[in-house]
Amino acid sequence: MPDRAPVLTGKQAAQPPQTQAERPMQRRGRPRGAKSRLLREGAGQLGRHHFAFLRALLDGIGLERAWELYLAFAGGAGDRRHIAARLRRTVASVERAGAAHESSAALAVALPALRALPDFAAARSARRAGKAGHIAEDEVGVGLPDTRAPSPSLDSWRSQYCAACGIDEDFYTEAEWIALYGDEFGSAAAGVQRTAGKAGHLPAASSPAAPPPALSAVAHVRLAEESEAARGRHASAPAPGAVVEALQTLERALSREARLDDGVGFWLGSALPRDLAKVGVESLGDLVECINLHGFRWHRHVPRVGGVRARRLVEWLAPIAAAGGRPLGESARRPETDLAMLRARALARPALPGAEPAPFAPVFERVAADSVPARAQAARRMPAPAAGWPTDFDAIAQWLGRFRGQTRRDYVRIAERFWLWCSRVRRKGLAALEERDLRAYQAFVAAPPADWVQARQVRREDAAWRPFRGPLGSTSRRHELTVLGSLFSALHKAGYLRCNAMADLAHTLEGAQPVLDVQRSFDARQWSFAMRVLHEKPDTPERRRLQLLLELGSTTGLRLSELATTRWRGLRRERVDGQDVWLLDVVGNAGRTRSVVVFDDVRALLEQHQRDMDAAGLGFDARVQRIQAPGAAPGGAADRRRADTGGGTDGRLGPAAHARPHDGPHDEVRGEPRDAWRPLVGILRRPPPRRDLDPLGVPFVDRERPSQADRYGALERSGIYKLLRRFFRDVAHAAASRDGAPDPGGFLSASTHWLRHTFARNVVGQVQPQVLQRLLGHSDLRLTSAYMNADEADLVRGMRALQRGPGEPGESVAGGRAALERTPPG
Repeated sequence: MPDRAPVLTGKQAAQPPQTQAERPMQRRGRPRGAKSRLLREGAGQLGRHHFAFLRALLDGIGLERAWELYLAFAGGAGDRRHIAARLRRTVASVERAGAAHESSAALAVALPALRALPDFAAARSARRAGKAGHIAEDEVGVGLPDTRAPSPSLDSWRSQYCAACGIDEDFYTEAEWIALYGDEFGSAAAGVQRTAGKAGHLPAASSPAAPPPALSAVAHVRLAEESEAARGRHASAPAPGAVVEALQTLERALSREARLDDGVGFWLGSALPRDLAKVGVESLGDLVECINLHGFRWHRHVPRVGGVRARRLVEWLAPIAAAGGRPLGESARRPETDLAMLRARALARPALPGAEPAPFAPVFERVAADSVPARAQAARRMPAPAAGWPTDFDAIAQWLGRFRGQTRRDYVRIAERFWLWCSRVRRKGLAALEERDLRAYQAFVAAPPADWVQARQVRREDAAWRPFRGPLGSTSRRHELTVLGSLFSALHKAGYLRCNAMADLAHTLEGAQPVLDVQRSFDARQWSFAMRVLHEKPDTPERRRLQLLLELGSTTGLRLSELATTRWRGLRRERVDGQDVWLLDVVGNAGRTRSVVVFDDVRALLEQHQRDMDAAGLGFDARVQRIQAPGAAPGGAADRRRADTGGGTDGRLGPAAHARPHDGPHDEVRGEPRDAWRPLVGILRRPPPRRDLDPLGVPFVDRERPSQADRYGALERSGIYKLLRRFFRDVAHAAASRDGAPDPGGFLSASTHWLRHTFARNVVGQVQPQVLQRLLGHSDLRLTSAYMNADEADLVRGMRALQRGPGEPGESVAGGRAALERTPPG
């Protein structure tokens, strides 16, 4: 491969090129310092986790398991060779620190046992072998001198050993005696004794290849200190309890507790401190703040840190953070899904004995209706409210019941934080509020206190949820008070409130009127490029479903919620102006029903998608009860209109042409045909099993519980949104890498609603404003007029095409300007 030409800048470009002889010799291999660490493992202070690792090895726990339990959080490779190297460095650190602290007595007992560990000895023998990974068979244990007397028989050696150590022959099993004999005289001598056939010897097949780790450690200590050939006798080896006690003495003298002001490089090895420094984490206290800020998935913000290492690090850091007065939050210890389920269980319990759970309840703190002071209750409402609602809480819940979909979710958020402000800050009921109170709330949402703002996005069921994500801008504040004005007006009209405190505040609202940003749409060039990228993908059911979403959204103008909730029952064949067309009845916001035209090629994509679902065996699941319902209940306006036109319930609702709902299987629960409730956009693979919590709060995977979000297999709103967002990001990446492609920035910000704007921009000049209003499902023609005022290019083109005759208004001005432009300067 040819070398890439260097790029010279500045003084280097001005200098003449050097010849081959004049060039300095470059060092081969990695650059100097490429493998340097922030802190070499074992070179810093010793912590309790280091001694816990050594104690686990002495207790017989395997090397990999002990590393996972006590040292894996610090990073580094998890292979056996690396862990053995960590063991040697840890033992060397203990030896150096013990010598500096004059702990020679404890070192004399603990070090021989640590060095006699099988993994420590095996790694040392492997280095002596001279070959990578090769360990000589007679060098596995701690080797004895090469000049040894001929090995005695097993019985005579066992008798001498028992006499020297003061133990009985049944202290070890026969297999353990053979293993000890092999450690003393070599594996070849042990093999001869196994197959000798003497009384009391076990056959070779029943003898284990190696003693247990804990036994091997003690045995190696005994055999390594002195042998019969070297000294002629056996000295008493330290008992396992003495070794552990010596290690505990060293731990008390040498270890240091981690503190939150310690740098992460002081305790964490490998490249982990460098990765944490990239996100501004320099100390353990910074790490605690980072974890509490981002929650259980905090590791996603740190490069090259996975979930397993993050969990190990949190387990090690939790007691350190608690001791430092900054404990890790519950959201850092458990996933948000688990916390949401726990919170939902708590909220499902009645606040008062015998009370039913409220349909509308603030989730970060349940506020009971009787928490409003008595002075506010006295002036809260009329003596005999015509609406019959007993409390403000019930009145707000009743008002929210009028809305559906995204509108309801938006209004719930606004009403919820307003109700919390009334009960916690102002301590007043709705009827006791005055205009100055509402102005105070307007200032409150512009600068909410810190305890009302959540630092990160969490579920509404989470205990860390707060009503605000930050101060509201002028447009958001205007929208907030506009919604509250609608609430007060509805309650005043129903007779619940004596007067409307918002009536005189509406005309003083600051901020501009919200304007629909219709420029967020695709032009012809962008759409052509996106479709080209789409058709470059392989022809799979997923690609065909993606094409269906793009075509359906850009030719019908359906909202995201309407794409997820519209069913096949709304598709019908009608004859209009002598032509047969497909019409789709859509239930939109506030239950308003409209009809849109479905082109034949889009109808073909719908049928193909249904065949893909049938081929995958997906769709109807009798165990699921939930149905993603549109703004109106099933059997509502769309069904009544079909009945009025003579279609009744025998209209052509099925996925195949000329199919009737009584053809095919029925839903036994609903008593209706399954085909009528097929979704327009459905799932193509079965969702994974859902997590659940047992009565003790321990999470488990409930494989028996159905995981579909819809009884008939409809794709959720979030699934449709994420699917389109991923596709638009792919298009943006393709546009950035190709010459002559559109600007990728437009695709990066594109979302589902861009398809609706694209549809409206395409038909705005071809239909009447009232027709476009019906096609889009707008309640007010002023919303639709935003599309008509958006196309400034048409305005400019129209003015350019305007021809003025002599004597018409403006002719003299235009002629004078043209004459002035033709006059040469000077």
